[in-house]
Amino acid sequence: MSEQQDKQGKQGKQGRGATIIIRVIACLIILLIGFGGFTFLKGKKKAPVQEKQVESVLRVEAVAATFKDVAVQIEAHGELRSIRMVEIAAEVAGSIVEVHPRLQTGEVIAEGELLFAIDDRDYHSEYESNKIRLAILQRDKEISTKEFERVRTLFEKNKVGTEAGVEKAEREANSSADRLAQVQHAMTRADIKLERCKVFAPFTCRITSKKIEKGQYVAPGKIVLGLADDSVLELEVPLDSRDAFQWLQFVKSKRDKPAATGAWFASVKPVHCEVAWTENPKNKAIGILNRISSFDEKTRTVKVVLQVDSKQFAKQNRPMPLVSGMFCRVAIPGESMKQVVELPRWAVSFEDNVYIIRDGRLETVAVQVVRVQNNKAYISKGLKPGDMVITTRLVNPLERSLVQVIKTANPVSKVK
Repeated sequence: MSEQQDKQGKQGKQGRGATIIIRVIACLIILLIGFGGFTFLKGKKKAPVQEKQVESVLRVEAVAATFKDVAVQIEAHGELRSIRMVEIAAEVAGSIVEVHPRLQTGEVIAEGELLFAIDDRDYHSEYESNKIRLAILQRDKEISTKEFERVRTLFEKNKVGTEAGVEKAEREANSSADRLAQVQHAMTRADIKLERCKVFAPFTCRITSKKIEKGQYVAPGKIVLGLADDSVLELEVPLDSRDAFQWLQFVKSKRDKPAATGAWFASVKPVHCEVAWTENPKNKAIGILNRISSFDEKTRTVKVVLQVDSKQFAKQNRPMPLVSGMFCRVAIPGESMKQVVELPRWAVSFEDNVYIIRDGRLETVAVQVVRVQNNKAYISKGLKPGDMVITTRLVNPLERSLVQVIKTANPVSKVK
């Protein structure tokens, strides 16, 4: 039994060895077939075509940097107002007996025309009564004065009478003079009241408010009319204090320094400024810079005042000129910027950098911006005459990128 079992064990081991050999041979055959297939397919594959790499080019517009002097224009906004606004109050009591036929809000009444009249009969009667009394008291004064002189002469020269008598005559003369003076003052007051019963236009005025009607009773001090003088309009506009200090034109002394005016700003030059209504820019006029009115410590602004003469509207026969209450834009000529380069605002980054073309490639240059106005930026430092400055709006371009100029605003000089 043991021999038979040993024989069967040897046969089992031989069978397993044969199975392993078969599996190894099968794997080798599969690998050979796969390698052959890979080699076959590799032979069929064509090598890719080698293309030459070309650097991309930025197509831009550019201008040649040119230095020049540029006049500053300070822009601001403000509301037009009449140079004089007057409120008329009744100065005497009484009933209104007469009013101007055109006494309505918005009407323009010429200087010297009657605006309204108050019943003056009481004041006229008072004046006439005092006038009669004045004639009587003048005669009384003459008599008492003569009597005083007579009594005094008799006493001093002839020793007739007494000193008490002289003093009594003097008191009577003084009393008569005092009564006369009182009546004269009463007549003057009555005359003034008579004059105040009629109110005339103090200047050619526009009626801004009306609180009076014929037959109405008015008391002294009551405001009955509002008047405006539109012959000269004023426009007060705030300017940034730095703008005012750097660019506003002041009257200068012989030594080319601002003329001293004490503890306040020097006088401004009366330059001509354009004033335009914001709602209709075609409706414009010429104003003259007049003065600095105030400094606002909260906003750090300097308020300047312009005056607009309404005569220019009459000459142009405008049906709708600039009037009080309109919100206007003003352009004030300032000092000149010396030797600056003018560029579009978008050609300068927020970091005050510009892009120039050097040897056909883009370079970033830091510059100093003096001022920005009318969508233009003015450069004082950082550029050289003839530098080609890129004016196309670029966002974070790659430094040293290849550049092609497709349009120039100024004659192009040879770029070094």
